[in-house]
Amino acid sequence: MINGSLETLTWAHQTQLTEDDLEIFDTPKERADATARLAESAPRLFSAGLNAVIIEWDLAKLVPKAAMDSYGGAVWCMATNHAQTKLAVGTEDGHIRIFDITNNALVYKSCFNKVNSRILSVAWSQDDKTIVTGSADSCVRIWDAATHTMATRMTLPKEGRDSTLVWSVIVLKNGTIVSGDSRGRVSFWSPTMHVIEQEFRALGADVLCLTADETGHTVFASGVDPKITQFKLLAGGSVAAESAINGAGGKKKLIIRPKKWQLAGFRRYHTHDVRAIAVSSHLDNDLIISGGTDTQVAYCQARPFPNENPHRQPCFPPLNSVISVAPEANLILQRQGNTLKLWALGKAEPASRLLADQMESGQALQVYQRQKDLLRMELKTKTNLLCSTISPSGSLIAASDAEGPKLYSVTYVDDSRSTVRVRRISDFPPSDFVPDFSENLGAVQMRFTADETRLVIATVEGFVSVVDITGW
Repeated sequence: MINGSLETLTWAHQTQLTEDDLEIFDTPKERADATARLAESAPRLFSAGLNAVIIEWDLAKLVPKAAMDSYGGAVWCMATNHAQTKLAVGTEDGHIRIFDITNNALVYKSCFNKVNSRILSVAWSQDDKTIVTGSADSCVRIWDAATHTMATRMTLPKEGRDSTLVWSVIVLKNGTIVSGDSRGRVSFWSPTMHVIEQEFRALGADVLCLTADETGHTVFASGVDPKITQFKLLAGGSVAAESAINGAGGKKKLIIRPKKWQLAGFRRYHTHDVRAIAVSSHLDNDLIISGGTDTQVAYCQARPFPNENPHRQPCFPPLNSVISVAPEANLILQRQGNTLKLWALGKAEPASRLLADQMESGQALQVYQRQKDLLRMELKTKTNLLCSTISPSGSLIAASDAEGPKLYSVTYVDDSRSTVRVRRISDFPPSDFVPDFSENLGAVQMRFTADETRLVIATVEGFVSVVDITGW
């Protein structure tokens, strides 16, 4: 749980040794082993937002692993360099700050010169020698990553009195800078002259996110106007690519064709703002993946875009349903945050079997006994509950957060179930329900057996344990 708006996420996965590592590991074998260990390590996820805190997440426990003050107020953007060793952070006070993330650390290192505007977007060049930022004063700036000084400032025109907000910047493989702004425009900047080579009215509102494929020949943009717009780099009317022909003497002669960006198409995959978009090049077919405030993740193949229909996935679907049923007792257990709610089902049925046979699908029934709210139990946990379940008879309830599972005994005072008593079983779970080397005790799924003598627990690390609960 995070207090404040979450504005930016970034992944990091260091796979190359740093200069310090090269001094520590002298022999080729030591360096090869150290590089292999880096490659086998899990990627790291960082988040930041308006609460001015940079958080690294524990992806197994789903809780913050480390936290660091931004030292500059609200964080609007973050980006890791291509070596995956540094984290550049753009803050409200107009500074870029660099954090060292090598060796699983998160350490503040340096600060760039101040600009009189908040930094809204940041990107590294392909060689990690320069950093490009977009800010709220209509400017795109290029910074020297070594000296921390500004090398070039490029200014976008305003629309009216308000400054243009540069919400997104990326740097392509050939050094071309692409920016998306609050005018709904996508601008392509010359890597040498630092002027706009081409500009497109991509969206009807702010461009919030940009991404490019691995070759840098295709760019996608989206934002407040939720359509996804595609741009392609064309050379002589076809997709840009280096080509050659056989000249005199059989020598190959390189053909130089003028290259221009063109708006290739667009599609609407979302109903509300698109806040993030990415192209995955790790599969046989490149995928374009997008997500936003409609809580849907949409993905489709990038090459046939915009003629490809998307696949949609609800954002972060629960591993275990938030509802579980006790069929013998007609009870429903609902999980919400760190709260458990227990309901007794009502009754509604047709007056006769003949009427039941004549009923149409979806026809409403007359309710003659309404449902009852039997219990609302707020658990004292550090994180939201990961899963919950109720036994078939309704006499046992199990729930788990990131720290571990909990078991509760439920008794009903009378047949009307107007009074429910719950008691936590303090010595559950047994200490050996996971191996000794496992540090994560949280469960992602739990199920009672039909005879209620055992509880099957699946942990976040993939262990499945069957616990005998007859003693409780």
